[in-house]
Amino acid sequence: MKIKSLLLGSAAAMMAVSTAQAADIIIPEPEVVEYVRVCDAAGTGFFYIPGTETCLRIHGYVRYDIGFGDAPQTGVTDATGNETWRKRARASFRVSTWADTELGPLRTYVETRWQRDTNTVTVVAPGAAATPVFTGYENAGEFEINFAYIDLAGLRIGKDESFFTTFTGYGGAVINDTTAGGYGPFDTNLISYTFNSGAFSAGVSLEQGSSNYFTDNTFGGVYDAHIGWGIDDYVPHIVAGAGYDSGAFQIRGVLGYDTRNNVVSPQLGLLRQGGWSGKIRGDVSFDPFSAFLMVMYGENSSAYTTWANGPVTAETLSIIGGASFDFTDQATFNTQVQWAEGNGIGDEWAVAANINYEITDGFIVRPEVVYYNNNAGNDVFGGTLRFQRSF
Repeated sequence: MKIKSLLLGSAAAMMAVSTAQAADIIIPEPEVVEYVRVCDAAGTGFFYIPGTETCLRIHGYVRYDIGFGDAPQTGVTDATGNETWRKRARASFRVSTWADTELGPLRTYVETRWQRDTNTVTVVAPGAAATPVFTGYENAGEFEINFAYIDLAGLRIGKDESFFTTFTGYGGAVINDTTAGGYGPFDTNLISYTFNSGAFSAGVSLEQGSSNYFTDNTFGGVYDAHIGWGIDDYVPHIVAGAGYDSGAFQIRGVLGYDTRNNVVSPQLGLLRQGGWSGKIRGDVSFDPFSAFLMVMYGENSSAYTTWANGPVTAETLSIIGGASFDFTDQATFNTQVQWAEGNGIGDEWAVAANINYEITDGFIVRPEVVYYNNNAGNDVFGGTLRFQRSF
């Protein structure tokens, strides 16, 4: 009996000690986990940066183009005169942010492009004539910041593409949409403001343009006039536009004024003297069909008249039209036609057409053919095969 009591007492003592030790154990509080929240207010793909009220989206694409033929920007020629492939491998990386403020939406947008590109190289002989000896090509790596701007409730400041080009919209959904001169310039630093009430929109932009310089050809001391469309003093180029959108139908117009004043080379004389250019565009859309027509007219002396033909003192009219038709949810047919008045050196015609096929979500293949009738009346053909993965 005594032994049984001793055993029971020992067990009770051990249980008391274990209970006391367990009471001394400190169980830590679980760490607060902040999950990534979707930011629907900013649009598809945005999420809140943890700990902030700023929304972020990371997106872009990887693209591979294979070009062929003798149309501009499709094939290339080697040093012996043989045609060969023009290749481009590009990686585009985009970062967008969005935040709601008391002044309206605050956005930023950055796009950088890295690419390995096939470029034409022309060797020029010494002498005043600077006659090309032969033309070949090289494959080279390239990098560019295509967009880097801040946008607060329609006020945009930074690196963008010209308001003259973006407000009315680009050409058709084709790869080679600028073969016959296109529809305006692209890269520029600017300050712009766009008002948008839903149906009605209007805007104005002050733009710097691109390069503005002369280079000396070292082969023979011959000056090469690379003038670009950069301003030549403190006065910016000015662009203004207005438009109306009813849903199925849109109409937009824009005017651009090149403020350069008699850009003169001591060697080559008058090159640019500024001037006006304008265009008006109409779009219609009735699923599965959409189409547009853009009428453009400008002084050849204006850098906004990228379709200019003939002497710098002339004025040039150009018309671009295009259409798209969705055969299926995956396949779309796209086409574009541009005509540009020749002003004595022959009219230009360019036609491009493609099939955009979505193999799977985010991955497309786009075979395209292009025809070009140049100022000399020569017919040239080419094409591009594009593979692109967007994310």
